[in-house]
Amino acid sequence: MSTFVSLKINISFRIQSLFRVAYLSSQPEHANKKSFGKIVNVAIIGAPNSGKSTLINNITERKICAASNKVHTTTKLIRAMCYYNDTQIIFLDTPGVVTVKEQKKYNLPESMMKACHKSLRCANVVGVVHDVSNKFTRDKIHQDIVSMLNIMDAIPSFLILNKVDKVKNKKQLLGIIRNLTNGVIAGLPMPGAQKGNDPPKGEKGYSHFSDVFLVSASKGDGVQDIKQYLIGNARTGNFHYSPDEWTDQTPESLIETAVRAKFLDFLSQEIPYKLSIQLEYYEENEEEDKIICSVAVECPSERLAKLIAGAGGGRLNQIKSHVRLDLVQLFKKIVVLDLRLKIKSKPLSEETIV
Repeated sequence: MSTFVSLKINISFRIQSLFRVAYLSSQPEHANKKSFGKIVNVAIIGAPNSGKSTLINNITERKICAASNKVHTTTKLIRAMCYYNDTQIIFLDTPGVVTVKEQKKYNLPESMMKACHKSLRCANVVGVVHDVSNKFTRDKIHQDIVSMLNIMDAIPSFLILNKVDKVKNKKQLLGIIRNLTNGVIAGLPMPGAQKGNDPPKGEKGYSHFSDVFLVSASKGDGVQDIKQYLIGNARTGNFHYSPDEWTDQTPESLIETAVRAKFLDFLSQEIPYKLSIQLEYYEENEEEDKIICSVAVECPSERLAKLIAGAGGGRLNQIKSHVRLDLVQLFKKIVVLDLRLKIKSKPLSEETIV
């Protein structure tokens, strides 16, 4: 943890007085019983596979947002809530920036194109997650993200450099920060940055971040700093959700999303994007604190279904085991899961079903 403290590189540019609360949201009023306290709506945006969902799951301490090692795991706007004393933090997890070409390639819903913009309209604060382990993109913020930030510049934003544990030469981080912030944080120039009011030529980032955090979302390093930062920027008001709610998604939807994420993890190339996930049965046994569910995964061909199942159904059993563990971390309950493959509307032969 001391590594991450030293990596802050004296970037203490937090000027909380700059935070203007642009409450542009038409937030849902889901709370059954109104509670009064402090609230902050946080839009988490970034390029695909930058670690947005993993970061939210770590802060909320619950696997609400599906995460995998492939792009476009998140396909819609998801709210994840957590509470600290009298403060309600509402995260708005968004799909990564999607082009029309990617939408067609990965068979993604059209709603993904609008999800980021919708989350910004609902936010008090915007967190931009950036993957610094990708040497091809780490020195520049995606232009679509910069455009969105410029449009909604009344909303305070902060930068999250994720996967810093994978950067071998830590001295590179200062240069990366300088590029991504155009040498300006909270209106103050960074050491060694170009002076003057004019932006640097060929700027690669966004000049109006109020703060920068260095984290490893998967390991949890630096995440507590973000949590405290958000708590410090919450505003007094009525909770939009009751304290016993932790997401705006239904259990059925969460189960389907968790299954999809694990197929993305275990299958290569574009195969998992061709599958259709269907929850066929769901029951919550409150007496035994148990969830029982059955999920069917529809494959376009029998050949592909056998490939996915693996020899003797070994791969499918492995996927099933990992999904169940994720669901236990999500619901904090015992989960009994049946997972099977089928071809369109026709089930596979008994030898292939697992």
